[in-house]
Amino acid sequence: MSVTYVLRIVTYLIAPLLAGALHVRLDKSVDSAVRRWEIMLLYLFSLGVGISGVSNWIGHVFMSDLVAEAIGWPTGSPFQLEMGFANLALGVLGIGAVVRRDGFREATVAAVTVVSLGATLVHLFDIIASGNLAPGNTIQNFANLLKPALLIGFLTALRRAERRATSAEDATTLDRWRGPRIGVAWWFGSTIATGFSAGFFAGQEILGTALGLVAGLGIVAWRVRG
Repeated sequence: MSVTYVLRIVTYLIAPLLAGALHVRLDKSVDSAVRRWEIMLLYLFSLGVGISGVSNWIGHVFMSDLVAEAIGWPTGSPFQLEMGFANLALGVLGIGAVVRRDGFREATVAAVTVVSLGATLVHLFDIIASGNLAPGNTIQNFANLLKPALLIGFLTALRRAERRATSAEDATTLDRWRGPRIGVAWWFGSTIATGFSAGFFAGQEILGTALGLVAGLGIVAWRVRG
């Protein structure tokens, strides 16, 4: 089970960074700081928040006992259902933040930060009180802290770049440029998430995640160069 949580970090946090960096490297139209940070946020919002939130909703609602056991908590609690829908809300916000470029993104990052830090505190209190070192109670905290840190850092960098731009890019032009790149980000996120999920259910988590990552990066390279 420890491997599962490590692979979740790879899938939903490390992978979007790799894909974003590859996209920036290959896409010749990414010729400004605004566009560079926009690309990184597209991958992080789509996979790290949107698809991740939906995945967590599925886990808490449809595999609640398995999740509870991984955290080291009692099974059968209706709070799993509440947590599931809280994660679904974050997923919906992440999907919206991919499309929107206004204050909706700040609101999404605020929601992710509050939920992630709150969950981390709960896990830390449980570790101190009971010594519960189950993977879901320990390893998961790295993701809970890293995700909001990345979102805050990237969004802050984007807003600064927007303010410093010597010639503001027309919103219509930028949205037209973003359109196909949003599609690439979703293709990548769907591919690696499918690989991770298929590997999990087949008992080949490392292989499934690796294949999903390689295939996803291949799609990014193909779509960007094409």
